[in-house]
Amino acid sequence: MILHTVNKTEVLERCLALVSEGDTVLLIEDGVYASLEAPSTASTWASVDPAVSWRVLETDLAARGISDKMRAPFEAVSQAQFIDLTLAHEKVISWG
Repeated sequence: MILHTVNKTEVLERCLALVSEGDTVLLIEDGVYASLEAPSTASTWASVDPAVSWRVLETDLAARGISDKMRAPFEAVSQAQFIDLTLAHEKVISWG
């Protein structure tokens, strides 16, 4: 199980090419923009593995004023939950 943290939307495609069942993708910083309903990301999310967990850091959503615009299958997590995720996974890979 790997926790992939993505802090820029530009690296998301590379990250998604390597995720597998049991992994978690956490969007942070400017990476949270990838959680928005947008034509540019629709094809990306249509092809993702349903066995991967999708999270977004809620403080980064709030800082950008987009807390109410997150799309499924994402779940917002707190800073404390972020720490829990790092402890629960065997490895953390930072994309950015």
